[in-house]
Amino acid sequence: MTASSLPIAGLRERAARVVGDPLTRTALPLVLNTGLNGILGLVYWVVAARLYDQATVGINMALIAAMATLSAITQLNLGAGLAVLVPRAGEHARRVVLQTYLVVTLFAIAALALFFTLVLPHLTELSAVLDSTPRVLFFAVAVLTYNIFALQDAALVALRRGKLVPVENTTFGILKVGFLLPLFVILPTFGILASWVLPILLIIPVVSWLIFGGRRDRVPAAARIPRPRESLSKLGLDYLGYLFQVCTTFFLPVVALELLDPVSAAVFAVAWQTSSTLDLLATNVGVALTVETSYGQDPATLRRAVFRRAMPVVCVVTVVGVLAAPLVLQLYGSRYSSQGVHTLQILLLASVPRALITLAVAEARAHRKIWFIVWLRAQNCVLVLGSAFLLAPRLGVDGIALAWLIAQLAGGVVALPKMWQRHSGTSSSST
Repeated sequence: MTASSLPIAGLRERAARVVGDPLTRTALPLVLNTGLNGILGLVYWVVAARLYDQATVGINMALIAAMATLSAITQLNLGAGLAVLVPRAGEHARRVVLQTYLVVTLFAIAALALFFTLVLPHLTELSAVLDSTPRVLFFAVAVLTYNIFALQDAALVALRRGKLVPVENTTFGILKVGFLLPLFVILPTFGILASWVLPILLIIPVVSWLIFGGRRDRVPAAARIPRPRESLSKLGLDYLGYLFQVCTTFFLPVVALELLDPVSAAVFAVAWQTSSTLDLLATNVGVALTVETSYGQDPATLRRAVFRRAMPVVCVVTVVGVLAAPLVLQLYGSRYSSQGVHTLQILLLASVPRALITLAVAEARAHRKIWFIVWLRAQNCVLVLGSAFLLAPRLGVDGIALAWLIAQLAGGVVALPKMWQRHSGTSSSST
């Protein structure tokens, strides 16, 4: 071996270690999924923005946001819970997944009945759209199927079959784009929402077979199985924290519609969808951190690896995104680029502190430090919604984006010392 080949051999050995470690094996498919979803999502919304007028785009985006909000609420945060429960269930892992589907579906049916009866009449714009029984029933089906679709991703990751997630979601993204044009002709008002629901109805049976009827890998049990009462109480607290998160993420485009108007809501929703891809990067790395910690991997090692690999990527992509924002929005058309550049840039700037919050929450969940999660998300909810109600009437869509940035900076101030304290404490104790 020559002297010049030594550095190359060292790089290959280091790359093999990185790719071969459990955190990377779990996180890499999810990160790939984020990238593919981001590209397909951009294509999808560009096509939708070119086909439909701004008001229709704004209404459909609000409907999708309402669907995602109700889905998130009625999932009882069991998507995140599967990352902990499935590794600890051992050979009963698939039974846990099936029970989760059943519980979520029954709860969703009851929650939808309450929503249509008590909440929808007070949402002026949404109630004007969901004004007939067929539309209400279609929206209900959308929520129920979206629940299963979302839980399938969590189940695949928890079963350490996360390599299937990019395939599933890429198929979903391609089908969504493919359905847009024919549905524009058939359903000119609700074609965007329908283009989400129809692919899900096609994908769910296939992924269900892969989970329950296909090849069954042995699922190793985690080191400690918590007592049922302990699991239920902590999952309940985790769900409370998740409700705060839902109100400030999935529901925010609905807030924009109710506080402003359909055209402004479309501008905000396009910027929100574009920036959310970066947030999903940290979210998916956080899921991998939770899963591998639950499987018994050393949390200090995982934490250091996440900081080294994820945070630099988030920072670089944020800078590139802020600089490229005018060009990105130009793809949607001049109506969006003339009004939404500052909104998108503000939302992207919030991605760095948001990533810190996401990773802190993921580690806290793995260690079952649920009160920290509840506190962090409650603070975020109050700041986002309170600031949005104050700033939106004065600053429009930029005011809602600014409210989001303020809340993430405040949350990052809380999360960073916690993460740094654990990181430095572990490092010093290991020397």
